[in-house]
Amino acid sequence: MLRNRVFYGLLLLAMAVIYIFTNTYYTLTLFGLCVLLPLVSLALMLLSHRGLSISLQAPAAADKEEAVFTYQFENASRLPVARLGFQVQLENQMSGSQKTRKVSTTVGGKKQASARLAIKDSKVGTVIISTKEICIYDAFGLFTLKKTDLPDQATMIYPHMREAAVHMEKAIETTGDGRRYSTDKPGQDVSEVFALREYAPGDEVRKIHWKLSSKIDKMMVRDFSLPFNYSVFLLMELTRGKEDAVDAVVELYLSLSRALLEGGINHNLAWYDAGDRAFHVRELDDFEDLDLAAAQVLASFAGEEKGIALDYYAASAYSGQKNTLVYITSDPDVEKVAEMEVSQAMRTVYVYEDEAYKEQAQQVIELVPVPVNQIGQGIPELMV
Repeated sequence: MLRNRVFYGLLLLAMAVIYIFTNTYYTLTLFGLCVLLPLVSLALMLLSHRGLSISLQAPAAADKEEAVFTYQFENASRLPVARLGFQVQLENQMSGSQKTRKVSTTVGGKKQASARLAIKDSKVGTVIISTKEICIYDAFGLFTLKKTDLPDQATMIYPHMREAAVHMEKAIETTGDGRRYSTDKPGQDVSEVFALREYAPGDEVRKIHWKLSSKIDKMMVRDFSLPFNYSVFLLMELTRGKEDAVDAVVELYLSLSRALLEGGINHNLAWYDAGDRAFHVRELDDFEDLDLAAAQVLASFAGEEKGIALDYYAASAYSGQKNTLVYITSDPDVEKVAEMEVSQAMRTVYVYEDEAYKEQAQQVIELVPVPVNQIGQGIPELMV
């Protein structure tokens, strides 16, 4: 804008000097056009900007590769909009990273136009899309009119769910609490009957229902119930840092959760949200539970404090129970982890970028190291 005005001022001055020295009708006409044309352009801009409407269409949620949003422009005026420009700010509330893009377009009279933008190098989390500094320019770029900023919109970026293999070191079934049992799988909790059926070779004698068998003259057995248990506690440390590291931690965290469910392992999912300053724990029985929890995870904010999720876990009733803690972090507090390992069965999955710090930490605590740049190539097998 300033450069155009300086250039126009110099052009006008040059035409004035040429006219003074030549004093011809031709140079006077050129000088007059230099004065008149920008004024005509200004008048056209004033008439056309009122008929211009702008809207933003952004998906509520999208996968990384499909994270796109669209601006729609509609010009109700017969006069064209010579140039429209605005600034788009993308802020990932989870990692705190910000990116800015500039958009420029034209819209003909009685026409519609659109601009489809991709969220480049999108990372997991909730991205806030802000549309600011919307300006309409005249044809010569000398004058501008501002329009009201559009309301912010949010798009939740979901991670790639990686294949992961999780193996249990011991049986996952524990004593039930008498309240929650599987509706589709039998187990070994004798306090609750899952189903009655006819005897089949290989059935345990203790399962035979002698009273019922004598009544109907058929050998009947009882399948006992499988109590829901949460012997695995999946804890994520959501610490603000490099965007790639935060992205890798969340991707690994949710991928491991899905792998546990695929293996029939009910578990707790826990993390600390610095946005609402709360420690969240979710009991996961199925994939629907995971979807609900994942949406809450992706709306969370990473914090500055190191090891805060581990502190909350240590202070909770979950700590010290007969479960296995799977702790996922990109910035482990070695002293806190070492202290927790004394009283808690624990696996620390370290998503790292610094090879030297990883080697140093491995001398003090047990780690399952996962390089940030190799998350896309697969997740190592995990024994819990």
